[in-house]
Amino acid sequence: MNQARHWSLGAKLVLVGTPFLVLALLGVTLTLWVSWQLDGGAAAVNEAGRLRMQGYRMALSVSTQDAPALRRQAGEFERSLALLRHGDPERPLFVPWDDTVNARFGEVETHWSRFRQRWIAVPPASLAALPADTA
Repeated sequence: MNQARHWSLGAKLVLVGTPFLVLALLGVTLTLWVSWQLDGGAAAVNEAGRLRMQGYRMALSVSTQDAPALRRQAGEFERSLALLRHGDPERPLFVPWDDTVNARFGEVETHWSRFRQRWIAVPPASLAALPADTA
């Protein structure tokens, strides 16, 4: 005897609802991933802006000949550069490392090396070039 199987209403609802549940979980997961990436990009932009402010603080310390503050600020600048280069496992930090960004970051590191040699390693004789070098 050929008997047709009759599904209960609960089984039919589970069968119909499961794909929607999977899609909803996938959507939430994707949204969280995108949010994490955007948060990491914002953190990288903030850290890059922080580098600029640290540069201005160092220029002020050079002009006021505050050597202890200058050494501390130079260390902070070095840590910020390393943070941008290597990231931080405790918080997202997303830098889109393509050829252009890599080249520009290399320029920043080169300019920092020159700034450090010219203004931090030895006391400057004249401050005339400090604004241009800081920028």
